[in-house]
Amino acid sequence: MHAFISHGHRDKPWVTPFVAKMRLSGADIRLDEWEIRPGDSIPGKVNQALDLVDTVILFWSADAAGSAWVNTEMESALTRKLTEDGFRIIPVKLDGTPLPPLLRPLMYVSLETGEEDLALRQILGIGSEAELLRTMQQTIQEAGLEYRYFPGLGVMVACPKCGAPSSGLRAIQDVDYARDDIYQGAECTRCGWSDASEV
Repeated sequence: MHAFISHGHRDKPWVTPFVAKMRLSGADIRLDEWEIRPGDSIPGKVNQALDLVDTVILFWSADAAGSAWVNTEMESALTRKLTEDGFRIIPVKLDGTPLPPLLRPLMYVSLETGEEDLALRQILGIGSEAELLRTMQQTIQEAGLEYRYFPGLGVMVACPKCGAPSSGLRAIQDVDYARDDIYQGAECTRCGWSDASEV
């Protein structure tokens, strides 16, 4: 799947992690914050991305309905759908905002219930949770990423501050005796960044 993501600006906190999971599952995704750089023409980049994809995933919400950009992207996608066999538009409902009349005949995916993995599987055509996880694991293995697991933080590929590889991170632990809590995490040996959470 080569997909363009259309969404309202205020929906970014929900859309970005969902789309990252799609990428981890092997989908080729065009998302504005990953593709557009300072100095680029925003309409030019969006137009270029819409020409390169075979699917537009339209995250629909009250914010998206009020966005001139989202409506313009939707109109462009509908025009392509009318003229190109195989071009797909997948509406993804984030809230109870009704779909526009021209999208209502299309099968949509709902994130209103919070079942992200089910929605992801529906979009990608993956049958089971196990198959989805195997697909993600295969993507990680094929990328040859060096990663480590740190209790309290999870899997780390690199320092989020300086980009040092996971081999440059060391496990840390601290005990809060007054609260009887143990905190574990990681610290970067290069820049000193650290983070931990209660375990």
